[in-house]
Amino acid sequence: MVSIELVHIARFEGPNRFDPRPSVLARLRASRNETSALRAAVKDTAQRIGLVIGNPHIESRGMDDAVWHELFFVTPMPAIGADMVRYVVALLNAQSAEDETWDADSPLWDLQKKRRAEALPLQALQLMAEASARGLPSFVRHDGLLQIGYGARGYAIDPALFRERKPTLREADIGIGSPPFARSTASALVPWDRLGIVPVVAVSGGATSAATAAFVSRLQQQPGSVASALTASFDAARNCLIDPSADVIVLDLEPVDLLWRGLPIEQCLVSALLDLPEELASEAGSRDDLARALGVALLVTASDGRAVLNADDPAILALAEYAPCPLVLIARSGDHPALRSHRAAGGSVLFLRQNTVTLARGMRETVVSPASGDDPWRTLMVMALHLAFAEATAE
Repeated sequence: MVSIELVHIARFEGPNRFDPRPSVLARLRASRNETSALRAAVKDTAQRIGLVIGNPHIESRGMDDAVWHELFFVTPMPAIGADMVRYVVALLNAQSAEDETWDADSPLWDLQKKRRAEALPLQALQLMAEASARGLPSFVRHDGLLQIGYGARGYAIDPALFRERKPTLREADIGIGSPPFARSTASALVPWDRLGIVPVVAVSGGATSAATAAFVSRLQQQPGSVASALTASFDAARNCLIDPSADVIVLDLEPVDLLWRGLPIEQCLVSALLDLPEELASEAGSRDDLARALGVALLVTASDGRAVLNADDPAILALAEYAPCPLVLIARSGDHPALRSHRAAGGSVLFLRQNTVTLARGMRETVVSPASGDDPWRTLMVMALHLAFAEATAE
């Protein structure tokens, strides 16, 4: 008798190390290779409950008298996608055991109901498509409202307004927005001209809260309102993004949520990967995998923004080649080869020299002595965030 065990499942609600879209990752252990059965059951179940999935992919490998399967697919409803995987595992196990008492239909109906309850009205989907075409982030908030833009340049609208309305399209509307959606007739309700993205700083790593808090303290001495969250879960970060008074948003992201729920933002001005938490390396697969998971904010950093990377960690430094923006590199020694080459090319670097922090660009150096009792390395991280933010906002 074949048995399949669901060992772990992740529902990514934002960009992640596998895909920039919401998605599901499941790790399963079976007594034999069940790739074909899993693929067929996932596709069939998704069709029966009306769940849109894309890029379904299964990798299988034998280990310790078992076959491990890694199932991945993208879907706009990752919570329902995760429930669907649980159903598929139960279904295949029941079929293998020839259990005629197992009810295959009732769970399907429940999934159909959940999918219909979560489904957005067409006009809400059209608004999200138009926001994407305009380069604006959008997401459904925890209170059910549709958020377009971030902070003081954001706007919220209730999708329930559209549920009783049947969209009417004019000839001029066809073809506007991202396919397959035309412009929503509700588009006129959205103040597009004032919407945008306030500066967002996304910090990730294992022990970054103290440095982020000190950086936020510096920002609060400048004009404008700062919304911030330390060791922020996915939900806490989203709460900052919808703050209508925020002129700047600073997020110190919780590593576990980054690893298993994905990135809560679609765009940022500054990203920073300052270290890697040792205890999560085994969960991610390897230090390189962990760096890619925690450094995904690098990939959504604006081209005119800045990214801070800790060159002392080879797994973090390896991400430099993917940066869409200029880098600020940090290390404990100015003799680090990566810092020397980056500095020679005109890039910004920060390093420690005895108990002082040195900022260098080319041949020019600025030396700062930390306040008495302060940790020089933490002072360096704060200065790196401040420098990256100053350079990005000066662009």
